Amino acid sequence: MNGLTLFLATIFVAFLGTAHAQDTAPAADAAPAADAAPAAAAPVVDEDRAATAAEKELERDLAKFWGSRRKVKVVQRRLFEKDGRFEVAPMAGIIPNDDFITYFPVGTRLSYHFSESFTIEASFAYAIDNESDLTKFLTAEGIDLKRADIQEYIRNYYNVNLLWAPIYGKISLLGFKLSHFETYVGMGFGFFSTHEIPADNPNGNDKSKPSGNTIVGFRWFINDMFNVRTEYRQHFFQKFGGGVSIPVELTLGFGVTI
Repeated sequence: MNGLTLFLATIFVAFLGTAHAQDTAPAADAAPAADAAPAAAAPVVDEDRAATAAEKELERDLAKFWGSRRKVKVVQRRLFEKDGRFEVAPMAGIIPNDDFITYFPVGTRLSYHFSESFTIEASFAYAIDNESDLTKFLTAEGIDLKRADIQEYIRNYYNVNLLWAPIYGKISLLGFKLSHFETYVGMGFGFFSTHEIPADNPNGNDKSKPSGNTIVGFRWFINDMFNVRTEYRQHFFQKFGGGVSIPVELTLGFGVTI
């Protein structure tokens, strides 16, 4: 009996010791939390706020910087400049829209670029004539087409034009080379020298007729001195016998800027 009593007393004392330890443990753990509280409220939070404010200020500065950069044009500076320079451009082409005669003009253009966008140009071309396929067919088949039936031939022509180049850009040629170009339009006036063959004069007469023209062209820059020009020109002058003659000129030129 005494042994049983001692055993029960031992278990009771052990139970009281465990309960006491559980009651006192939170107090021991609470002490570090109390010590940590002042650290969390101190300068760490202020440093985070300061860092956030600095980041926002940096973002505002970057926005101002890139905003001002976006106002700059895409092509900020022309790689090849023409302002105040002369250009000489030999050219050759074709006038294909006459039923009986195909013309091959050969000549030159002299230009002065008084700004990057505007150019004054004088040009001259001599027209080499060649019978069209229709003329050869009518002659070969014995339909008796006479040269007098072709009442007017173009001999040469002179023009003065004002050109405006509103577009300057770059293009990649098959991914191998980056080419600079400009597109220009223009209009002007001049004179066509023609040879008329009236019915009462088989030998014909030479005439000089006032003319007008409009232009769409491209200038492809090779470097600061050389370029290649491709052009479409629509001419107008009075046709022999009445009406308006409208020769279409397609040309390829090689420009030298000095």
